[in-house]
Amino acid sequence: MTFKELLNSVQFEDVAPHIVRMYPDMENSIGWYKIHFDMLRLMNPICHEDANDKVCNITMKDWEDGSELHLDAYPMEGDLWEHSLTKELIIAPEVKASNEELAACCLWHTSFYGFVEEHVDDRFRVEDLVLNTLDRWNDSVYYKVRAMRNFSVIRKHGGVIPTMRQLSPTKEAELIKLTKGSMWWGKTHMSRIKRKKLFRTEFMEHYYERMVAISDFIVHTIPALNNAGNYMSVEQLCELFYSELFCSEVIMSYAPDGGSGAKYLYDLLSSYDMIPKIDGIVVRIVTGIEHEVLTEDEKCLCNLLAEGRKYSDLILDNDTTLGNQVVISYAAYNSKTPLVK
Repeated sequence: MTFKELLNSVQFEDVAPHIVRMYPDMENSIGWYKIHFDMLRLMNPICHEDANDKVCNITMKDWEDGSELHLDAYPMEGDLWEHSLTKELIIAPEVKASNEELAACCLWHTSFYGFVEEHVDDRFRVEDLVLNTLDRWNDSVYYKVRAMRNFSVIRKHGGVIPTMRQLSPTKEAELIKLTKGSMWWGKTHMSRIKRKKLFRTEFMEHYYERMVAISDFIVHTIPALNNAGNYMSVEQLCELFYSELFCSEVIMSYAPDGGSGAKYLYDLLSSYDMIPKIDGIVVRIVTGIEHEVLTEDEKCLCNLLAEGRKYSDLILDNDTTLGNQVVISYAAYNSKTPLVK
């Protein structure tokens, strides 16, 4: 049985409890496991000769502390997912596990570096290899360079970037606390000047990391603002920089052929708590077909995303390569006033 055949033999609802039981720290990521599962089932298996192996050995292995035996799937991590689907599962005689348990184990391994391609790219910073090849593992340089690149695009489209001095006292205090918590001085004696310099470097890293998260969302949203029916401006989106709480994510549907991507996301987000309940949300919804009026499935999805929030804004976009799939990118934030006044 190949990994692809294993996935086709089970239902995710039956696999999920085993993921939680076998990997308790993954309990809050079950929604992403559902996406990973559906993505793999839609993917065509393709064998790569330079992959780690053509088979995957399912064995019982000790935890590192020797406390107990657990299922292990090797090698699965690090190979392209399309190749992993082709791997024949070689199950050791001592393994007494159901297909659902085997699937839970394999999914844990295949998602080790990310649930979707975007997560893997971000982990290994693939898109910035050209931008900052020499310093791509130096976080303080990486985030600053990436933020400055985004700022340039935003200003070009009429946006205004607040200065660091315009941070709210609460946010500044939070970044200072975060910096102190991540500093490690070691045993080496260090002068006060050098300590202050290292503190500032660490502080600016956290500052630019936050600015990158917000500016990434704005930059990716800018092209859609010119579409008919969209009412938001770059200047209004820049109000996100003043929020004290902010998070963003891109979530794509993996509906079967002929299925509704919007309904897939509605069912997914109704079942799994994947978006923080913060005051406001801006949602960019990308469909495969250009249209100015939302379908009933899209209306249900948008109503769900806005539910329980003080402020919600919607930006329509389209990408013909999506077909029946739908992508949402959202920015959840807190604010005393709406972005669009």
